Amino acid sequence: MRAFLIVLLSVSMSLAEDIYASFDVYAMNESKLAFEIGGIVKEIKIKPSDKVKKGDILIRLDDTSEQIALKNAKNEYALARLAYENAKSKMDKFKQVQSVIDKQSFEDISTSYKQAQLNLSKAKLNIEHYENIVAKKSLKAPYDAIIANKFTDIGQGIAPIQQAVIELFSYPEVKLLISFDEKYLDKVKVGQNYRFKIHGSNKEQNAKISLIYPSIDIKTRKIFAEIYTKDLTPGLFGEGFIEAK
Repeated sequence: MRAFLIVLLSVSMSLAEDIYASFDVYAMNESKLAFEIGGIVKEIKIKPSDKVKKGDILIRLDDTSEQIALKNAKNEYALARLAYENAKSKMDKFKQVQSVIDKQSFEDISTSYKQAQLNLSKAKLNIEHYENIVAKKSLKAPYDAIIANKFTDIGQGIAPIQQAVIELFSYPEVKLLISFDEKYLDKVKVGQNYRFKIHGSNKEQNAKISLIYPSIDIKTRKIFAEIYTKDLTPGLFGEGFIEAK
C-alpha cells in the first residue's frame, strides 16, 4: 500500500508543470476626477502620496451661496408644512359636515388642501435640489486609493466635467498582468497558483490566477492573464511560475 502511494505521488508530481511567466504590477483602478459643477476651490484636504478611503472628501469648492439657498429652502418648507397642516385640519372638519354644507364650499376647501399638498411637495424637492448642489461642491474618493497628483490650488476657478483636478489609483488592491508563451494555452487555467518574486527581492509570494485573456498577442505570441493581490506598488515588475497540472 505504501509503495502504491509513493508511485501515485510520483506520477502526480510528474504531471505538474511550472510555466514561466513575467509580470507587471498595475492598479486595479486609475482615475482622473473632475467636479460635476464649477466653482472656486476653497479647501484641499489631500496631497500626492496620501492614502484615502472611499468616501473621503478630497477637495471642496466654495458653497456659501448654495448654503444660503438651502437654508431658505428649508424655511420655505417649514412655512409650507404649516400651511398644509392648517389646510388638512380644515379639510378634516369639512368632511365631518359635508352633508350639511353647500357643494361649492367643500370644493373650495378641497382645492386649497390639494394646493397645500403640492406646495409642500415642491418645497421638499427644492431642499433636495440644493442639498444635491451642495454635495457636488465636495469631491470624494470613489474607492480606497493613493493620490497620484493634483492639478489645482486654493482660490482657483474650476470648470465642470472637463477639468481634472485629482489623479488617483486604487490601493491596496492591485493586479499582476502576467504573460506566458502561447504553447501553454490549454494548460493554464483560472485558479492555478502563481509563485512569483518582485524584481530585486528574494521573497517568494503566491496568488491565484483570476482571469485569462481570450486572445494571443500577435507581436509577442504571448497570452496575458490577471492575478489580483494586495500591497504592491504599481510599476513594479518581476517573474514567476504558474503551477499547471
